[in-house]
Amino acid sequence: MIKQQNIFFDNLLDFNVTAGGIIENDTETLNLFFHDHCNSNSLCLIGDCLEWKPKIWIAFEQEKIEKLKEINIVSLLGDLTALQSYCINLFPDIKINYYTYNLGQQIIPIRDTLSRRTVLPIHKNRRDRVLHTSIGTIRLNRYILLKFLLKYNFDVFHPLIPYHISKDFEYQISQCLVTSRDVPMEIKERRVFENSVTANEFNIKQIEILSESYINVVTTFPNTDMLRYCHDEKYFDTILTKTVPIMLCEKNSNTNMSESLLGFLPYVGFNLKSDSDDNPVLRWTSLLEDNKHIFQDKERVKELYDTNQQVIEHNYNRLVYTDWESERLVQFNRLPIFIKEHLGWLK
Repeated sequence: MIKQQNIFFDNLLDFNVTAGGIIENDTETLNLFFHDHCNSNSLCLIGDCLEWKPKIWIAFEQEKIEKLKEINIVSLLGDLTALQSYCINLFPDIKINYYTYNLGQQIIPIRDTLSRRTVLPIHKNRRDRVLHTSIGTIRLNRYILLKFLLKYNFDVFHPLIPYHISKDFEYQISQCLVTSRDVPMEIKERRVFENSVTANEFNIKQIEILSESYINVVTTFPNTDMLRYCHDEKYFDTILTKTVPIMLCEKNSNTNMSESLLGFLPYVGFNLKSDSDDNPVLRWTSLLEDNKHIFQDKERVKELYDTNQQVIEHNYNRLVYTDWESERLVQFNRLPIFIKEHLGWLK
């Protein structure tokens, strides 16, 4: 009987580096399940590059992987065809299969956003704010965005950034850009609410602000180009409020939206020459600087917004009127039985 082993890339995964890894010696078929935005899917600084942890793990366990007969890659969020191509090139003698059930996890933020449709402001066509973004849990791409917004005096809400967190991010930035690091600092918080509020109250407020804004800078989990189109509620809320997003995310996240599994179209009018840069820090910093002239000029941003009217309406209609639950079930039913049996909790 063929020995199969399942590995779930989630917050519970221990790569077991000190004990030689997690692939068992008698494994013949390896099933890799990639979950939501998790620690095991994050980036790690190696020298002057930010590398995707699963890619580092593949290099670490390469000798064991080369002895396998088959690898099944199962994406529960976004597009991982780039990982399939990478594995095919690296392991030409192994059968590499790819299965997608991206709505397995993606359905959660979609449901969340659609629950707020009833609180859309009546005056949602009135836009007085050029740019908005929500910076909650701080990550590297959000730290870079926050520094940019503060530098140019944009109105932005954000959490407290302690000195040691700033120091860590400044080190990562300097390594990736091969420059001297900026002086780290503690950045005082600036909250939407003075007092604690529920998540629902906060999200309703975000809908109100987004409805008054032309552009939203969307900063999801900072993935590499291996894991694409991993959208969260910030992206879907932007579509719901008919605001234009600029994505500070994975490689080509602004330019290739037409290839997205969810059927949304790309927005136009931004300077996206840096969107394909392999260096994520350079990509994020350049995208912001390259479009500064739009962010700072209300007439330009209004022109960009008007240019995107057909895209705005298409994406809104796709989000609001699609039967996502049915599409999710279709995806699930297409999976082979040996994968379904591990995903019953996501059906």
